[in-house]
Amino acid sequence: MAQQIYKLFIRNLPWTVSSHELRTYFSQFGYVTRATVLYNNDTGLSRGFGYVDFNKREAFETVMSQPQHILEGQRLRVEEGSSKRRYSNKDDSLSMNYDKKQENTNIQQEEQF
Repeated sequence: MAQQIYKLFIRNLPWTVSSHELRTYFSQFGYVTRATVLYNNDTGLSRGFGYVDFNKREAFETVMSQPQHILEGQRLRVEEGSSKRRYSNKDDSLSMNYDKKQENTNIQQEEQF
């Protein structure tokens, strides 16, 4: 039987926060199985969001019940993440390329009218 993963989507991360700082902050609520900050592949800079996974529902619920989370002086936006797929920097760059292609297609379609 596969173990349940409780995923958080974290937005508004300071650009100075790495996966290590993200894991350290959220470890106060329970064991973090994975903490990932996503980076722009072209610039190497943080995209300002990431994911945190817990293996215990209690830790997840404790995080979600907090009225606010502040890391390096910045208020984080914490949401329930999707457990449908794993995210990595590679997955993110692929989705970025897809989004750019969609955007270009939409612009071309608008120009035709």
